[in-house]
Amino acid sequence: MKPLSRWPYLTRTIAFIAWAGLVGACATISTGSHYDETNNFGLYKTFSWIDENPYINDVSAIRVDPLTQSKIQNAIQNQLEQKGYSFLEDRANADFVLAYTVGTRESIRISSYPTGYRGTWGWHVGGSHYYVHEYTQHSYTEGTLSIDIFDGNTKKPVWHGWAEKSITESDRKDPSSVIKEGVAKLLESFPR
Repeated sequence: MKPLSRWPYLTRTIAFIAWAGLVGACATISTGSHYDETNNFGLYKTFSWIDENPYINDVSAIRVDPLTQSKIQNAIQNQLEQKGYSFLEDRANADFVLAYTVGTRESIRISSYPTGYRGTWGWHVGGSHYYVHEYTQHSYTEGTLSIDIFDGNTKKPVWHGWAEKSITESDRKDPSSVIKEGVAKLLESFPR
């Protein structure tokens, strides 16, 4: 019956590996986008902000401090310039203009995994085999950055992209690196 004593160790090890993978996956930035397929993005050479303050905020939205807004705008502008677009102060002459939003959502992740095998070895007879499940709960904050791009001439929306990430304590203390990484990943899908 020696193999029976290994089950709790194996299940705990497997559960830890699964948990570590889940936590590691939470640290990544996921992105998505969609766009107007009829729009000719190849004509775009210049861009500007939609307004003096391109941060779109409504009463129920999260408040973003001016320093973080500046970091977001710098990251967006730098990333678009690296892609070959030129920034214009005069938004009336820009090929496209853009705005962004920031949001958060509190979430709870519940995990369940077997902690040990109970019963005798052999074929499953009369309910003699069962697993005990443990449940863990993890609360986290999911942050989202969205960018909206509008055609400079028609003023119609032509592209929307977003990036999402579980916010860590280090992200809260200094959001610079996660902002740069999120904007870079988000704008990868912007069509040329």
